Amino acid sequence: MRLKALVWTAILASTATAVGQAASTRFAHPQGDVAVTWNWVRTNAQPGGCGCFYLNGGGVSGSLKVTPRWSAVLEAGVEHNGSVPGVGTALTLDSLHLGARYALPQPWKNNNHAPLPFAQILAGATRAEGAEAGVANGENRISALLGGGADFPVRKHIALRAQVDYYLTSFENTVNARQNNLRVVSGAVWRW
Repeated sequence: MRLKALVWTAILASTATAVGQAASTRFAHPQGDVAVTWNWVRTNAQPGGCGCFYLNGGGVSGSLKVTPRWSAVLEAGVEHNGSVPGVGTALTLDSLHLGARYALPQPWKNNNHAPLPFAQILAGATRAEGAEAGVANGENRISALLGGGADFPVRKHIALRAQVDYYLTSFENTVNARQNNLRVVSGAVWRW
């Protein structure tokens, strides 16, 4: 009787260990992370035609896993152009966004350095500063980010991030209250 109990205990223990190992490799995304990034934004803030120009800046973000695939994300960023082409004045965008990130499946995962893809949607506010902001100068407006990217693990706790987002802002101008921006992000990530 004791032998049967020992055998069943050993079988259950080894099964629980195997299930725990399978779950840890199945969802390789971290429990949380902090990223420092460089941000590049292509904006069409000037009314009439494209009027496109570019802003450079940086940001910080943090995420915390809520479920095996979903994480809560908080992100702050600043982008600036000191001399907007055609007008020669400055524009700065300061933003704060909160939202959710979804860890995409990894069908190619076969090592510790495989990319960790994600999609995310964030909402928040952006502030426009500078003469180029026009009627929206010094105003806070609702904005949103929709996009995704991938983290490329370098070491156990360090990864590089590449990301592309549709960046919607809603500043007043003489035509409408919408700017369809493109944001490209790259940076370093500390994961735990």
